[in-house]
Amino acid sequence: MLTVTWSCSQSADKKEKVEQPVQTKSESTDNESSEALDFDYQKFEIKNGQLGEIKVGMTISEAEQRFEGLRKEVGQATSYGFGGGSPAYLYYDKDDLAFGLIPTLGTDTLLIIIAASPKLKTTNELNPNSTIKNISDKYPNIKVNQDLMNGWEYISDTTNNWGFVFMTEEKTVGDYPELEVPSDLKNLDIKADWITIR
Repeated sequence: MLTVTWSCSQSADKKEKVEQPVQTKSESTDNESSEALDFDYQKFEIKNGQLGEIKVGMTISEAEQRFEGLRKEVGQATSYGFGGGSPAYLYYDKDDLAFGLIPTLGTDTLLIIIAASPKLKTTNELNPNSTIKNISDKYPNIKVNQDLMNGWEYISDTTNNWGFVFMTEEKTVGDYPELEVPSDLKNLDIKADWITIR
């Protein structure tokens, strides 16, 4: 999954570089009309239990009425560490994942929001790709936990119901000599892969 995410990011970066000069042409009014449908990241602040006006507990269809300008795909919640067979509704800005919505199993009720784009910001100015150093600056003395199901690591903000998720493998954020015991932070340059909002 990590390789796929990185390769998508790389191709998106290349695509942005190619498209950027076209967008800077002042003569085109077509670009202005197409930009009107662009997703406005500033209106989608990561808050306690919500992303902009999308709130945990509303239905997926209600949530989809709160935004436009993104392409929808359906994936699996297991790709984001949630079992049970729920779908993950994924919303893309061109080739880049902006966020995902995961409903409670067998319902249309939103349980988890996956904030993935680094253009999304939390109320304390972090983003889904913040480094451990950035996160520890906002949360002094915070610990990291390991998810025993998939080996990923996460840092929890229990006040805001956020989880910063790290799909680490060889190089980890913490050390875990004992199971289910949180660790101090050791590798401060590792970036989060996404933020879960509950």
